[in-house]
Amino acid sequence: MSGWHLTLKQAPTLRLDLRSLRPAALAGLSADAVARLPLGHGAGLLALGELFAVAPHGGDELRLEGDLRKADRIGWQLAEGRIRVDGHAGDYLGTGMSGGEITLAGSAGRLAGCEMSGGLLDIGGDCGDHAASALPGNMDGMRGGVLRVRGSAGARFGDRMRRGSALVYGDVGDFLASRMVSGSIAVAGRVGAHPGYGMRRGSVVLAGPAPQLPPTFVANDASFAVFWQLFARDLARHGGPFADLPARRVQRLFGDVGAGGKGELLLAG
Repeated sequence: MSGWHLTLKQAPTLRLDLRSLRPAALAGLSADAVARLPLGHGAGLLALGELFAVAPHGGDELRLEGDLRKADRIGWQLAEGRIRVDGHAGDYLGTGMSGGEITLAGSAGRLAGCEMSGGLLDIGGDCGDHAASALPGNMDGMRGGVLRVRGSAGARFGDRMRRGSALVYGDVGDFLASRMVSGSIAVAGRVGAHPGYGMRRGSVVLAGPAPQLPPTFVANDASFAVFWQLFARDLARHGGPFADLPARRVQRLFGDVGAGGKGELLLAG
């Protein structure tokens, strides 16, 4: 499979829709054919070559370069291959991906990793609200795979999350893991108000300063040392602020008791 290096030549006037740019879809195309591909530009279409310089490179990686904050749906429903973005990205980064790998050097907009069910999404900077959550109007959030945010995340991170692992190396906004059904979340920095609101199941590790705890979470003194060591070692492999988790003491709280009380907040001091 041939890879492509697409370099932004000029900032788009309107928002771009890049959902059609997937490594498998571009395999076997000539440079001219890639340049003629139609991209969503506002309510109309624009040929890819009008905004991007097209160059081939080896491997199966699609490389995008430039300030793509107006470019939405990069890696939309990605199932295989690798996408690397050397710059920033817009909204819906990696939404619905089921496999493959997306690496973003900069920051992403809103709704990153929504409803992803597999693969790896690695964001080098910050991301906006509703990452690892459900698309508006849908009931299921992230359902698998791994999302890493090496900066900070906005509000409603992991809303309605059902499965998979999501890690934030910085801070997170309000309503972390709201209405969470299952899966695991780890946060290294500060957490906003109302963490775990409506949480039904799942595990949230808070490795930074202890937040104001919701009154609907209750402490549990039962021994879970074996579980914690296995869980902490799995998170530690992601490195950075999570590398020393197995050596930390942890406090366990169950909740949200208003939604069944089967979730857990793990305060790693």
